[in-house]
Amino acid sequence: MLESMRKNMKWLMWITVALVTITFLFFGIYPSNIGGETVAKVGGYVITAEEFNRVYRNIYDTYRQLLKDRFNESFAKSLKVQALQELIGDRLLIQEAEHIGLKVGDDELQTMIMKIPAFSQGGKFDRIRYERALHSINMTPAVFEANQRELRLRQKLAQLVMDGVTVTETELAAAYKQQHPKATSGDFEKNKESFRRTYLSGKQRDALTAFIRGISNRTSITINEKALTS
Repeated sequence: MLESMRKNMKWLMWITVALVTITFLFFGIYPSNIGGETVAKVGGYVITAEEFNRVYRNIYDTYRQLLKDRFNESFAKSLKVQALQELIGDRLLIQEAEHIGLKVGDDELQTMIMKIPAFSQGGKFDRIRYERALHSINMTPAVFEANQRELRLRQKLAQLVMDGVTVTETELAAAYKQQHPKATSGDFEKNKESFRRTYLSGKQRDALTAFIRGISNRTSITINEKALTS
């Protein structure tokens, strides 16, 4: 199972990170159905049943709302692997970011938190609203801020990887021709910039996926499959 996950490590947290953060905070606290077991270990870090259950339930609820009648329990089981992939990928990025010396300053963290809409009143950060929101999910500001610091650390490393991706004009033209074999000579110039954005985005996503896979190949990862299937 671990080898399969290494080959299919998904890029799950970058584009929708703001939405995911808010969803996890306010709609993702569920009692764990696998007790206090360790679900996986990434390097020296333990992924707990509580962490796993929180991510799984959010993915589960998201797909159930999107697919409605097409959602079934067989599909739901596959989401457990996706949830674990997300958790492992996140932890690998955090560990690598710390290894290369990336940091998130207190001022940077404060600015990030103050921009979260759930903590704003009338367009401005409201400290009372912030504390009440955290209290409603039994989370202290210290724990929340530690989570946000890690989130920002992952973002920074992911952005570094993505910023290193480039696309030459020759490559872009060849990719367009391959994807649109019936296009006329003027189509490329007409659609060039929109295609560049789409193509670059895909290339960046692939680069980040390969980067995470590379980290996983040199990191000790163990999975408690019994905990996953319970």
